[in-house]
Amino acid sequence: MADNADPTVHKTPSRNSTLSADSEAGLKSTPLSVSSAVVSEHISTVGVEVSNVRPWIARDVQNSEKCKADTMLQEILARCTGSSQYLSVSEKSKLLDFVRDLPRWSVLLLIMQRMGYEQWGLNRVFEPEPEFSGKVMVEDTQINLELDVKSKERVTHFGIRGRATTVFSVKSEALSGLRRDPCFLNELPELAAKLYWPEETRQSEPDILEEVYKIAQRDPNVQGHVPELVWFHKFKETSTSKIRVALGLKDAERAEQGNRVLYIIIFKKLIPITTLSGEEFIAAWWQVAKCHRALWKGGVLHRDVSPSNLMWYRLHGQFTAVLNDYDLSSFNRDGPRGLERTGTVPFMAVDILSPDAMAGKVEHVYAYDAESLIWVLTWVCLRYEEGKLLSKNRPLEDWLKVDACTCADKKGSFGFTGIRSVRPSISHAESWDLVKRCFSAVQSLYTAFEYRRLTDESAFQLLLEGPMLEHDSHKHT
Repeated sequence: MADNADPTVHKTPSRNSTLSADSEAGLKSTPLSVSSAVVSEHISTVGVEVSNVRPWIARDVQNSEKCKADTMLQEILARCTGSSQYLSVSEKSKLLDFVRDLPRWSVLLLIMQRMGYEQWGLNRVFEPEPEFSGKVMVEDTQINLELDVKSKERVTHFGIRGRATTVFSVKSEALSGLRRDPCFLNELPELAAKLYWPEETRQSEPDILEEVYKIAQRDPNVQGHVPELVWFHKFKETSTSKIRVALGLKDAERAEQGNRVLYIIIFKKLIPITTLSGEEFIAAWWQVAKCHRALWKGGVLHRDVSPSNLMWYRLHGQFTAVLNDYDLSSFNRDGPRGLERTGTVPFMAVDILSPDAMAGKVEHVYAYDAESLIWVLTWVCLRYEEGKLLSKNRPLEDWLKVDACTCADKKGSFGFTGIRSVRPSISHAESWDLVKRCFSAVQSLYTAFEYRRLTDESAFQLLLEGPMLEHDSHKHT
């Protein structure tokens, strides 16, 4: 445990529970902030008389499905990517007109000008001052953390909307000294920290993992194949609902509003599955597929299969694959909650990239996640060589830059004809037979008129188990 008297350990500064004017003379850019959040969620009335603007803004928010600034930012992004034509007439009608609505726009700029670091999403726990890197103490927990936010291994997901997930290495004397559950087998001594802003109304990742661990105790396909949670903390004071509360909105506490709150979760460190090649990669991918299927049968729906969520660690010289990242998962008994769509577009099933599905009007079935596993398999085989991302001429690169509808079109074309014109990297050449067998199965689900729905077990056998058995059989002949 770190000594509180250590001058290098920064205790969390006290925070006021109410909004107050920031004393800083000016705002500085903080590109290395370890936690960023949705700008539109953090618009603060700091330095503005709330009573003067409350009725005005409250009326606008209550009369529309979204905050106008939110839709405005979406239109800006759409125009930058050349996809603004996909916005409906009703969506465009909600945009903020800078010329006709200059007073309201001026108030918005005035508010943002007076926002302090915390209102921009910088949490003083992890960055007491800009560009800080070192030891910190999480208030009220006596847990010391040494952050390595400048590491090359740090992974950050920037965006105007979303969870703003940041993952980086961390050291902690207190956490390293905790007694481990013997059911966890990861031999790596290092720890990794995950900072992110999930929706408050979602089932929390620690709650999901608690259920995952229960399933692991009775299912060998899960035991050892899930991440080891060491410690977590929820910073309740960071809830983005405070702006709605400050404005006196009647629906400030409603679940539909999508409020977010900052979490930190510490895990035992894992290695990305993309570092594996050949039969090791296929074996790890198959371990994850079986773990995912067992969890789904146990009532835990992962719903966000992507390369970054497939990991591994070594045990007695052998690798063990892990299905990671459960912050978008849900329990089958409860159904999904929250406004955020679940999944990463380039790896989502084509059928769920439709406008209705993206709006949450289509049930997320097991076959969608099974198809996601196949897209991950294909992605890694085409874009990685000997465990490293290709430096140039990477296939499927444009999938990362388009919206859901355009990506669906590209994936549809790829699945039926495009796959014939691409070749895997040399280190993944022996995996391509499995990719082709999986795609033959996927194509059978997409008829000329509808998506063919299967039971979960039938989907597993058709899309994953059958192709894997055929691949193994072909390999040994």
